[in-house]
Amino acid sequence: MGWKGTVRSVSAAMRAAERESQRHHKQMMKEQMIDDAADAVESWQDYIHDLVSIHANPADDVDWTAIAHKAEPVKPQKLSQKQNFAERALSEFTPKFWHFLVGGSDRKRDRLEEALHKAIQDDEMTYQASISSYDSKKAEWEADRSLANRLLAGDLSAKKEVIAEMQSLSSESLIGSAVSFELDEEHVHAIPVVHTDEVVPNYRRKQLQSGRLSESKMPAGQFNELYQDYVCSVALRVAGDLFGLLPDNEVFVTCVATKLNKTTGHQEPTPILSVHFVKETFARLNLSNLDPSDSLANFNHVMNFKRTKGFERIEPLKSIEGTN
Repeated sequence: MGWKGTVRSVSAAMRAAERESQRHHKQMMKEQMIDDAADAVESWQDYIHDLVSIHANPADDVDWTAIAHKAEPVKPQKLSQKQNFAERALSEFTPKFWHFLVGGSDRKRDRLEEALHKAIQDDEMTYQASISSYDSKKAEWEADRSLANRLLAGDLSAKKEVIAEMQSLSSESLIGSAVSFELDEEHVHAIPVVHTDEVVPNYRRKQLQSGRLSESKMPAGQFNELYQDYVCSVALRVAGDLFGLLPDNEVFVTCVATKLNKTTGHQEPTPILSVHFVKETFARLNLSNLDPSDSLANFNHVMNFKRTKGFERIEPLKSIEGTN
């Protein structure tokens, strides 16, 4: 083969290699596009699931009766383990002829007496640390027992103390911007300020057979129903947290959202859902599998919702200061 043939052969091989490289690159791009589309669909599905299942993980129950009857911490006894060991070593000491190699018998005895002095100090430090820990545990035990007894007696100020610690209600951003509480001698009324319907995506995602991502506008009916489930899920979550942290047998939850007041033209807090939750009934719910909106049929509630329009203002089962 002449040099021209060699060049043509090399050029053909290079072109074939380039075509193979381009084919491989396109295949990789297609696979990446498919992966990206799958990830986008999964992310959308996960968000929708989280939006309507806020209620599925309420706060752990607090057993106030058990706390009220919890045994007092045991005061530690002063132990002298190191001192006893050092005293035994000193009492059993007898001079030996080889002690001159380490300074003599008197030097050896001095070291044992120093070790005894340090052992006494160490035992005292250990005891003081255990006393400090005991004092802290006893103070916590007394405070918890006092709070538990007050709660079980229906003390209103005790409920306020517990509610003040309910950080979990506001720490989960999907619940809303704030949760306030109104209490009387008989009932706790929680008022979560939920997000507006902007919390719901106004689009749907799916992956086409080709692997590409398809995004389309969500129908109004589906959009409104998702927002309804979100609001109802928030109400269930707040009720679940309250039942877990308080010994109350019933609570009221009224969800408030910022909506346009058509008579004034201003955006203002508007009650859109009010529920009277009963603990016995709530405890029978399977929170992981229920439909949030449908589940409210188990409780006395007020909700003015239309699939085509969404929520309208309602009169809460218990009045809310500043929204009447």
